[in-house]
Amino acid sequence: MLNASSTDTLTVNVKELLKFFDEKHDAKKGDATGIVAVVGEDLNTAIFQHYAAARGDHFEVVQKRDKSGNPTGPHPVTPGGKYGPWLDRWLAVKPHQGRRFLYQTEIKGWSANAFGGTTLSVDANGSKVADYKQKQWETRWDSKHQTLNLAATAKVLVPMKPPADFANLPIRPLIMFWEAIGPKGTTDDHLFSVEVTYNFSFNPPDTWIIDKKFEKLWVFSVSSYLRSLKELAIHLPMPDAARRIQTLNRLFS
Repeated sequence: MLNASSTDTLTVNVKELLKFFDEKHDAKKGDATGIVAVVGEDLNTAIFQHYAAARGDHFEVVQKRDKSGNPTGPHPVTPGGKYGPWLDRWLAVKPHQGRRFLYQTEIKGWSANAFGGTTLSVDANGSKVADYKQKQWETRWDSKHQTLNLAATAKVLVPMKPPADFANLPIRPLIMFWEAIGPKGTTDDHLFSVEVTYNFSFNPPDTWIIDKKFEKLWVFSVSSYLRSLKELAIHLPMPDAARRIQTLNRLFS
């Protein structure tokens, strides 16, 4: 699936990646969860970066930096205090047309091999993929209240405090799902937006400080995008995953 080199770039076999996560197979229970723990956030982020580059957008994972200015890892995505939900990445995007902005991003690596996951063949045709995407959307979206239906996903709508150097940029909430997902009419839209409310069907935790409300939510489907590619393999910048794979190779050679 992944070939690690001495650099931060990994080569991903697109078809094998889709097979592993989207088709149920004889892998031991928990393998997918374990792999996602090692590479999941980097993998999903890098695939989104690949998507952005194909559109001609400039993309940056916002980094923490040490006293010398060297990057030390993704900058934390928090409301700014001691309490409240944490998200996974700050992503700065400069579209090929338009103003630069930030995504406050939550990443969900849920797949066919997760608990309750459903299979989608890597060779599924367009109509089957469209049907699957719509059914998955219905499991994640509260159509009555026009919002996400779980605290684990809806936390992306809690406003986060941006890093100081990016404080003047507009912020958009983005949730990335590994699974092929999207409402009817978004068959070829791997990234889409929906109008959103805060009329949750659950009781939000007291630590959710909502002093302003986003009007739209952006959603990216990783599997949907990968299925659109003609390349057999793609090269992705995945520094955290590359470091972890190198560590595993050193420990268990």
